[in-house]
Amino acid sequence: MRSLLAGVSPADIRTDPFPHVVLSDVLDEETHRALNAGFPSFAQIGWADPRRPPGSNRRYQLSASLIMNHPELPQVWKDFVRLHSSPEWLAEVAALFRGHWPDELLHALGGSLTGHGTGLVLRDGFDRARILMDARAEINTPVTGPASRSRGPHLDTPNRLFTCLYYLRRPEDDAEGGDLELFRWKDGRIASLEHYELPAGAVERVAVIPYRANQMVIFPQSAHALHGVGLRHPTPHTRQYVFVSAEIEENWLTAGQGAGPEAAQTS
Repeated sequence: MRSLLAGVSPADIRTDPFPHVVLSDVLDEETHRALNAGFPSFAQIGWADPRRPPGSNRRYQLSASLIMNHPELPQVWKDFVRLHSSPEWLAEVAALFRGHWPDELLHALGGSLTGHGTGLVLRDGFDRARILMDARAEINTPVTGPASRSRGPHLDTPNRLFTCLYYLRRPEDDAEGGDLELFRWKDGRIASLEHYELPAGAVERVAVIPYRANQMVIFPQSAHALHGVGLRHPTPHTRQYVFVSAEIEENWLTAGQGAGPEAAQTS
């Protein structure tokens, strides 16, 4: 199994509006097709009565620890999530963004993202591991009502270290919208970090990354890592992707901290 970061270097980092990497055709086509074809069904991922239609444009997820022990999911999925929730993967991410990690994050981890005990979300607790990792299958259900956004402009949870999205758009999916949008604080002023969802008037859109098959987006968490999912129009298709992340117990990103892009050079 090839890492999503194989062949990626710091030269691939874009810094506007915050440090991130976008990469197309990430995995070889055979692996990509196998992951796409074996994507968990709604009955496997939905955590709801599969006999009833889900709500419009709703998000459901299946964590790596459940995927690895699921008797019906293919081995390629188990290999993929095992690799991307491992200490080795964390070390790749840490090295890639060296120089871009917020000071507050590094301070919370004693100066380095590596060298800590790691575990898996849902399987382990912070009493056993300093960092919990996940590589989970996620979906946004078909849009059966009016056009809507599954997530507007927001920052991820304040205990997160980084976010990675790997898109597995189905070949037949001709839906309009659902792209990833990147934002910056309007007028360069950081508004309150107390709100998980941010008012549209506090930010301005800078870039749009298409929801495209076999494409990856990854970025460190910071007070500037503003993103959201664009408007999705009515469609019978499911938006599907892998969400890869890591988190610590404490909320290192707080309103009292600038958590800007300036960072120490350790990782």
